[in-house]
Amino acid sequence: MSTKIEFETPENIRVAYRPAGLGTRFLAWFVDNILMIPLIFVIFIVLAMLGVFTSEVLSRAADAMNKSNGAPGGDPEAELYALGLGVLVMGLGSFFYFGCSELLLRGQTLGKRWSGIRVVRLDGFALEPGGIFIRSLFRVVDHLPPLWIVPLVSARSQRLGDMVAGTVVVADSPESISDLRQVLSERPAAEVEFRFDNAALQRARREDIEAVEKILERWEKLTAVQRQSFLDQLVPPIAARLKVELPPADRRLPFLYDLLAAEYRRQHRRLG
Repeated sequence: MSTKIEFETPENIRVAYRPAGLGTRFLAWFVDNILMIPLIFVIFIVLAMLGVFTSEVLSRAADAMNKSNGAPGGDPEAELYALGLGVLVMGLGSFFYFGCSELLLRGQTLGKRWSGIRVVRLDGFALEPGGIFIRSLFRVVDHLPPLWIVPLVSARSQRLGDMVAGTVVVADSPESISDLRQVLSERPAAEVEFRFDNAALQRARREDIEAVEKILERWEKLTAVQRQSFLDQLVPPIAARLKVELPPADRRLPFLYDLLAAEYRRQHRRLG
């Protein structure tokens, strides 16, 4: 599907994404499930050590496996035990792998990053923990064969979990993403023109930071008129929210760069 999805930020800034193709999403899912195997093994061992899997449960699961291999006998309820065992382990593995990856990698798993796709909210901004939690809960349900058709008929290729969480998987094209974060994160604090203390940064909304980031990543592709329009629309409300002095018109671009650099440093300190 090549139709673009367009969003408008609270600052009236339009951002366009290309929905991720189903083939690319399947490839990412396949890679993620291969990478998830060690985690599933660890979860199985941990649950066994905690006594979740009793000898009776494991025995019934073994009966189910023997029955499927043509061995005589077997408990009629063994298949249900084996199914429950598999769903529990796979569900926990999927929940932790996908949930933690999308939280720490800003809407990506290792498979999604390798495939060049990302999960975003329907308003175009990055995922929030609540949305990640809902997507992870619905992942087991979405794997049921009758629901495989949902992304095929959805206008935005959304699975059921995406619809409930208000998210969509989009292409994360390398040509539209710069190394802005890396450059600004390594920028010495002594070189900045505008300084923001921790209290001011905490007053900034997440949407403010993401809007600034998206604009600066695409700055070279904007016309002079678009650049000036974005600066006039974006900087005054952000300066008011941060309770800092509004910079002169010719210094608003450095203001945004310094703000983003300060926020990146704050995030680094929190992670460290």
